[in-house]
Amino acid sequence: MNGHEENRLPSKSPADYLSRKRRLFYALVVYLAFLLILVAVEVGTRLTMAHISSLDLFVVTPQQKAQVADAKQSTIFEGDPLLLWRLKPNLDHVVWDFTVLSTNAQRLRSDHPLPNKQAGTTRVVCLGDSVTFGYRVPTVWPDKPNEYDRAALPFPMLLEKELRAANPSKKIEVVTMAVPGYTSHQGLAWLRRDIDKLKPDLLTINFGWNDASSSDVPDSEAIKTNWRAVAVRWLVDHSQAFAHATHWLRARKPSGPKDVRPVARVSEQDYLNNMMAIAQLGSQKHAAVVILAAPYRDRVTNPPEAALMQRYREDLRLVSSQNGIPFLELRELTPDAYPANEGWFGELIHPNHIGHRLLTSELLKLLAQTHALGDLVIPTLTP
Repeated sequence: MNGHEENRLPSKSPADYLSRKRRLFYALVVYLAFLLILVAVEVGTRLTMAHISSLDLFVVTPQQKAQVADAKQSTIFEGDPLLLWRLKPNLDHVVWDFTVLSTNAQRLRSDHPLPNKQAGTTRVVCLGDSVTFGYRVPTVWPDKPNEYDRAALPFPMLLEKELRAANPSKKIEVVTMAVPGYTSHQGLAWLRRDIDKLKPDLLTINFGWNDASSSDVPDSEAIKTNWRAVAVRWLVDHSQAFAHATHWLRARKPSGPKDVRPVARVSEQDYLNNMMAIAQLGSQKHAAVVILAAPYRDRVTNPPEAALMQRYREDLRLVSSQNGIPFLELRELTPDAYPANEGWFGELIHPNHIGHRLLTSELLKLLAQTHALGDLVIPTLTP
């Protein structure tokens, strides 16, 4: 026998090929059976057990539950695998906490859909919390849902109205990318996910009170944004079987007394890091950036909280200056103007519609000074 014959590999018989096909067939049968079992469990769960809202499973700290997940507050919110909660889509003039609002299919506060950005469009994205959202702007009484001032608008909507009126031949969109209860931690994660779809020419950023507010668990632990945590929450959000399993596992955990020491949802340093990361992301995507100071009315109602808000605001002003980022701080919306500033506020932390008009007026002045919107005509607005 020569060397070539010794090195020749044995040929495979038809029986070998048949055996391989059988193995593949059996594996496919096993996988299909497994999938059918999962589907059967899911269908059975949905037919026989009460629906569990992912919002109830995602929002776990008492502080956040009080803001967005109790019976009264949850009417406009739903679970979000990345951010824990978000606005429900396609709300139509819903009254929530003395606020009348609509949302579009993208779950943004708006009374019209947001199309893909078209060529020649100038788009402003206003990223923030309940201040940017426009809490109680306009204000409406639940028993009179159709009686409210339709000219009372949150600053993003008023900004869009004024810019469009001054530039009738231009396509201008101002996007209210804001949800009550959000911190800069959530804002950064949200912008990272959606900035390539939104393509802003100008980005305004406004967070503060929620970041400084106390919680049993900081947002970095309560709202993990790594892919594993988001994937698990996605399964819970899309499967009632997973939702019930999660609820059951949590119910089995011991519920004895805990030594809880409240901490800020976002520490001062993390707040600054988040705000600068948001600004940097906007700049990297070729958007002009403006940071807005968080409003706060007085030092009398809650002196410790007022002092904390002042530290956050002053540190943000300093780091914004160091990084060359325009920083808009209105004295009228800070405790320095108290008590004369009471007319600008609805309560301690939220400007009313007059305060939003003032904010829009000053933002327009800043945009005119910085030429942040290129050749657009920037109108003046009387507060």
